Amino acid sequence: MNILDPKKIKLEKKPDGSIRLTRQDGKTFNDVRFLLLFPFTDLENFVSAIVKKGSEQNEIGMIKHLKELSGGAGKIVRDDLDIRYFVPEIKAIEKITTKYFFHEVDALTDRGKKKFFLGNVRENVRFKADSSIVITDMEKCRYKIPRFDRLSEKSRAELERILM
Repeated sequence: MNILDPKKIKLEKKPDGSIRLTRQDGKTFNDVRFLLLFPFTDLENFVSAIVKKGSEQNEIGMIKHLKELSGGAGKIVRDDLDIRYFVPEIKAIEKITTKYFFHEVDALTDRGKKKFFLGNVRENVRFKADSSIVITDMEKCRYKIPRFDRLSEKSRAELERILM
C-alpha cells in the first residue's frame, strides 16, 4: 500500500467539480475519488485516494490523517466523502409495519420524512460501540440513529418490536 505524504501532494477542485491530485514527483491524476478504509464512523483517518478506469478502481495511495493536509485540501476530501457516505440521521420512528418478509418504516430524519423498507433485521441493523445504530434498507441506503436511548419512548418501542 502506498502511503501519501500530505505535505507532498496537491489537491485541486476543477471547474467541472472533479478532483485532481498531483504527487511530488509531478504525476497527476484526474477524477480522483476518496474511500474510507476503516469504519464509516471515522471520517478523518485512513482514506484511500482512487481513480476509476472503466469498471476498475485503482488506488493512488492512502492518506493516514486528513488533519495533516494543508490549505483547502482537507475540505476537498471531506466534501467528497460527505457525498459518497451520505447517511441521514433518524430523529424519530413514527411507525413500523410488518408486511410479509419485510418491514415498512416511516421515519423522520434530519432530511425530512422518509419511508423505507427493511429486510432481514439481523443482517441490516448494526449496533455500534458508540451506542449508535446503522440501518441498511432494501435499496442499500444507510440511516443512522446516533443514540438509541435519546429516541422518544414511542420510537424506541416501534424499533424494539422488530428487534426482539
